[in-house]
Amino acid sequence: MRALAPTRAGHVSVRGVRTHFEVFGTGAPTVFLLMPDVITQGRAWKAQVPFLARFFRVVTADPRGNGGSDRTTDPADFAFERMVEDAWAVLDEVDAAAAVLCGVCSGAGLALVMAAERPERVRGVVAINPGLPLTAPHPWKVAYDFDAVLDTDEGWAKLNRHYWLRDWPGFARFFFEQLFPEPHSTKQVEDLVAWAQDTTAEVKLADEEAPPSRYSGEAAARAACAAIRCPVLVITGSEDRCQVPERGRIVADLTGGEHVEIDGAGHLPMARDPVLVNLLLRDFISRVTR
Repeated sequence: MRALAPTRAGHVSVRGVRTHFEVFGTGAPTVFLLMPDVITQGRAWKAQVPFLARFFRVVTADPRGNGGSDRTTDPADFAFERMVEDAWAVLDEVDAAAAVLCGVCSGAGLALVMAAERPERVRGVVAINPGLPLTAPHPWKVAYDFDAVLDTDEGWAKLNRHYWLRDWPGFARFFFEQLFPEPHSTKQVEDLVAWAQDTTAEVKLADEEAPPSRYSGEAAARAACAAIRCPVLVITGSEDRCQVPERGRIVADLTGGEHVEIDGAGHLPMARDPVLVNLLLRDFISRVTR
């Protein structure tokens, strides 16, 4: 049972790979909620969609490899440029000449790059714990060799090719438990683990092996943020164990945007503290599109 049924659903195809999208509400402007990558799907915005659709037209999409989108194990299909093309194709299909983009993690990075590349089509960006390479990663994410056969699978040693192939559900549970440091997050963890099971380790590995993009380096990521001219709201969790919180502060500085840090929040505050995040989104969208 879903709190709100879509008014429209369909697929767009980019270079032979289909992306599934859904539309909710009929208001203005269009708000496009962007998920990060293949490990999850558009339904992870389920706490935002019914609220925002009271005021705006809301669009969600499943990343390549999950939900209603096509599965592929070709790393070329997961190039960052393909994700950008998918997002524009969805907006074209729903006749959105311009939209407010909201993303989390690498989805926030996608939204920021889209605003830098095509400013005439982006009215504002909300970046939640943005995943751009603006600092070194958390040390625990690079403590183990991803490709090596390890003699342990404790903790972040699960961030490993061979462990994924051996126990993908085990990795998903560990990973999402890390992303929710807030107490009483059992339901949120269970949802994300279930959505992660809608793909496979092989598909996720193809995503990991995608060719580097021109935004893969710190200098290029900084330049993209500095080029943005639309209003930006950055939301970070002080206890984010996926993206270094300092990355959000840098994005706000480079874009001249607003910055809200939620004390004690992890990587997915829109799931764990939806009332606060929903009000921030509604007020920002209303303000920048008056």
